[in-house]
Amino acid sequence: MLKLVVFDADKTLWDHHNISDFEEPLKLVGTDSVEDSKGNKLTLFPYVREALKEIKSMNLLLGLATWNIPQKTERVLKLLNLWDMFDFIASNDYPYKFLGLTEIILKARERGYRIRPEEIAFFDDRRVHFGNVWLYLGRVNCFEMWTDVKSFKEVVEVVKSLMSEGPRNTFKS
Repeated sequence: MLKLVVFDADKTLWDHHNISDFEEPLKLVGTDSVEDSKGNKLTLFPYVREALKEIKSMNLLLGLATWNIPQKTERVLKLLNLWDMFDFIASNDYPYKFLGLTEIILKARERGYRIRPEEIAFFDDRRVHFGNVWLYLGRVNCFEMWTDVKSFKEVVEVVKSLMSEGPRNTFKS
């Protein structure tokens, strides 16, 4: 049974490759974009908000595991009005997603949730992170954004499928 859905941020939720490069002041442009003082801009991918809301409506926990400076992650998520959508956020200035997922699992445990690896779906735009996730955490359901799933509407369908059918064999290269 799926309990937790975790997303990466850069090139997964939005189109920019590294928000740690953003420089204050940051400003909201419209409802789905943030621009920094040097003109760097990020925009949410289509259907991100709706997908997060739909996943939350399934009584699933939402997490974010990102390789970004924590203060910048918080600032961007708050500007986009997404901060409160996530139950757990692991934003670290190092690339080891398995450590971010471990941090989320431990935070969940502190709040009384017991989550096994096979009860997690993890969406990231870089498959390179999955090897250590599987090595150190076990059978996490990992999906490469834009390859395994091509849109956030498809993310919702995958999550629904995991809810009804159970874990997938995600150990593939």
